[in-house]
Amino acid sequence: MKNAHLRLGKMSFSKQVGKSLTSFSMYMDRFIGERVSNESPQAHLISVFGGDAQIAAANAIISEQERFTVEGPGLAPLNVTMGKDARCYRASIQLSASKRPLRHLIAVSQEFGAEVNSETSGRTLLADSSPDYLWASTAQMFGLPAVPEWANWFYKRLDDNLAISRIHGLGCCPVLVTGTKEEFLRWLSEGIRKGEIQLPERNGPAVWPSTPLERILLPEANVPDEESPSAQ
Repeated sequence: MKNAHLRLGKMSFSKQVGKSLTSFSMYMDRFIGERVSNESPQAHLISVFGGDAQIAAANAIISEQERFTVEGPGLAPLNVTMGKDARCYRASIQLSASKRPLRHLIAVSQEFGAEVNSETSGRTLLADSSPDYLWASTAQMFGLPAVPEWANWFYKRLDDNLAISRIHGLGCCPVLVTGTKEEFLRWLSEGIRKGEIQLPERNGPAVWPSTPLERILLPEANVPDEESPSAQ
């Protein structure tokens, strides 16, 4: 938590109704969003905290599909909306130095919250860009035959086919993966046939390494080492 304030962003909202101006801002610790061609920026995940009135206001503007502004370290100001049918989750955080709990809200867009859409839309939004997490998530969502050792190979195939791109993030390193199950299965078939990846010598369950939540949510832990393929 040391110097946590230096990593925080801000969510703000302002609206003129007649002669009355409604505005507020609150701290934001996580954000995932993207710019869609010929459309306004789309927010997929936002995590904010503040007082009762602020959280209630944030919940209302997200539910009513109002536009709001987000900004933070490494995140230029964006005027975004969560879109239709975004889900909001609220909770309280009790602080030792305060009698009143801090209110917390997480909002998730319909697309980001519905993994099943990936197979039909060809778009998969992921909160982390590391090869291991990306491969494990994609294999699970699409029901691909997979072993953990194929992670770097699959990451490189995505990169070679321009099927992975960075999207806007605060507190994480999100990516957009484009492709269908049929396409990924074809890559795997070609990789095995060419000897680029090998099937396990023995039958049995594949043991996947666990991915701690801290690795996804802490930016410092998301930076791939120099040997990992780049998503650029």
